[in-house]
Amino acid sequence: MIRVHVALFFVSLLYAILFSWAGQIMPNHLSAEAFVFLRIAFATSLFHLIGFFQKQDNINWKLHLKEFAICGFFGTSANMFLFFKGLETTYPINGAILMLFTPLFVAIFDHFRVKKWPNWQFALGFIIAGIASYLLIAGKGAKFSQKTIMGDIWVAINAILYAVYLVRVKKLTSVYNPITVNKWTFTFGLLYITPVGLLPLLHSHPSTIPQDIWIKIGYILVFTSFLVYLLNAYSVKKAGPTLAGLYIYLQPLLATIIAFILQTDHISSYKIVLILAVLVGVYNATKFTPKATSKA
Repeated sequence: MIRVHVALFFVSLLYAILFSWAGQIMPNHLSAEAFVFLRIAFATSLFHLIGFFQKQDNINWKLHLKEFAICGFFGTSANMFLFFKGLETTYPINGAILMLFTPLFVAIFDHFRVKKWPNWQFALGFIIAGIASYLLIAGKGAKFSQKTIMGDIWVAINAILYAVYLVRVKKLTSVYNPITVNKWTFTFGLLYITPVGLLPLLHSHPSTIPQDIWIKIGYILVFTSFLVYLLNAYSVKKAGPTLAGLYIYLQPLLATIIAFILQTDHISSYKIVLILAVLVGVYNATKFTPKATSKA
């Protein structure tokens, strides 16, 4: 279980950097359509390449074709597109707050999956972590308005779709290894996004993109398009979707710590209390999540 917690910690750490960098890339240098296509095409190629060097799973396509197709839609193309399309027209801070809905929906869907009501210990930890995470982000100045409404809606829908993916992909990770699962979910995702994103990418102007932006694009391609999905699939396989969703509450905490280290923000006693509340809430809730051995 320690390996799972380490994997999910790194997922949260890698995502903590994503929000502000994505806003610097879009729409000034790449459109959301082009960027999402680039992300999915890159990750698909990398998963297939690595797949050549591992033992091949015998996929039961008759039984799992539909599940791969569903997870490819909810987990890659649709949720990525709505997330980045939303960030084109809303503020990164708004997106970070709205993504806090993901653990809520994951917990609801996952408890339905195992046909079990959440106990009070889980609910208490969940609520504490959620409120403290929200306050950490909200303190940085969220700006919900008529101007951002469409972007906010898209990011909120993305949060729901990603929650559906985390719960549905459990069926696949219970049978296949994480590389195989991602190889084919991303392949389906690439099929879905190609009609939307290929032409915008071909019409972009890579020569005009500054070097620092290319570095940030590279980070997102390698770490939050490939590695994050690999670690999430591994974690869902070993511990279940709810635990993977709960770790999203660590993202505001880690973003605050990173900002403090980079000296772009300060740590007050109020923030320390909120950070401790997130840690306590997540720790308490993780002890009462549906087990990985539950019905897939």
